[in-house]
Amino acid sequence: RTFDSKEISVVRAALANRDFRTMWLSSLGSTVGTWMQNVILAAFVYTVTKSAWLVSLVGFCNLVPQLLFATFGGIIADMFNRKKLIFWLSLEQMIGSLAIAWIVRTTDFSRPALLIAVFAVGTGAALQGPVFLAVTPSLVPKEHLAGAISLNSVSMNVSRVVGPAIGAVLYVWIGASWVFVLNAATYVIIMVGVTYVKVPKFERKQGESKLDRLVGGFRYVRQDPVVFRAICTVLLFSLFCMPFVVLFPAMASVDWHVSTKSTLYGLLYATFGLGAVVGALSVGTFLSGHKIERVLRGAFVLFGASLAAYITVHSAALAFPVGFLLGFFYFVVVTSLSTIFQSRLDHSIRGRVSAVWMMCFGGTVPVAGLIAGWIVSHSTVNTVVYFGAAFALFLAWFADLRAPEDRNGLRETLGR
Repeated sequence: RTFDSKEISVVRAALANRDFRTMWLSSLGSTVGTWMQNVILAAFVYTVTKSAWLVSLVGFCNLVPQLLFATFGGIIADMFNRKKLIFWLSLEQMIGSLAIAWIVRTTDFSRPALLIAVFAVGTGAALQGPVFLAVTPSLVPKEHLAGAISLNSVSMNVSRVVGPAIGAVLYVWIGASWVFVLNAATYVIIMVGVTYVKVPKFERKQGESKLDRLVGGFRYVRQDPVVFRAICTVLLFSLFCMPFVVLFPAMASVDWHVSTKSTLYGLLYATFGLGAVVGALSVGTFLSGHKIERVLRGAFVLFGASLAAYITVHSAALAFPVGFLLGFFYFVVVTSLSTIFQSRLDHSIRGRVSAVWMMCFGGTVPVAGLIAGWIVSHSTVNTVVYFGAAFALFLAWFADLRAPEDRNGLRETLGR
């Protein structure tokens, strides 16, 4: 199938916008550094301590702030200058990364100090996330929103593949501490980039009490049926379908007989990430000519089938193509959901509602990981993954995200 120029233009039009392009490139550079640090820090801690528990604590301190503080990030995103928030929160994360680099400069490092520094960086990221989610859609017209969101998803997945690859090479050459220094330097990219971006001003609601500011995002979610169902969908997807990401090392070792320390393991992970990049980009290109609500439901079905196939194959050679398809449909789901969700939001409350999205999608990762670990300890990895595949089929039915007016129009047509 050849791509229609109109389909390609959705992404091209988003990139043609100078402000969006500047933010996108700045974010890409910074996120590559973040993934360098996340992966190499876990590898360094395990290499030095041989403690899987400490590695899991580091991961927990990095991610749990999304569950604790994303709501407050949404509140400040709707209260204060978003450009300044991005600048100062990037600076906070840069200082935290430099602290991590200083702490791990020797193998006899302080465990509590490291966990505090990681928590500080995670807190900055949790507060900044809703601000970013609020700014990006405001930089492009609504008709280019799908292209902008698909490009953001591409950025996230490119960095997930490129960051660890660069980090692994640098880890060998210059050591973990200097890798973290380089990550700190990448925050300068976004601090400089955001100063040149013109973020549209929006009217803030006057007379809101502190309680209104706190619960405003949740109230908006409850009042809009499409937003509410989108939030419920991403929450259920994250809790029940996504644990396979946490269990990936076990799947590689047990099902495909691939060592987690081998180059082949890295290539398997990169192939999944490459599929996610293509999937995210497809929503703003060749899939943009289709109803996005239908694309989402079809992607859930194919995601479930791919996930079941992934745990069923017992060959690394077969795991590569299936992993690519799994990554593809995974991010068609996520990008489609995000596009529908963002298209329903008002700029004045976008930060707070985006924070609810972050809590449900990213913030539930530590919880899902703990639940999956407990289930695996009482059964098998296959049990968790097959359940996730079956649950994706349920979500294909549940995720009816058509606008109420579209549903009413269909009922009227059928009633004639």
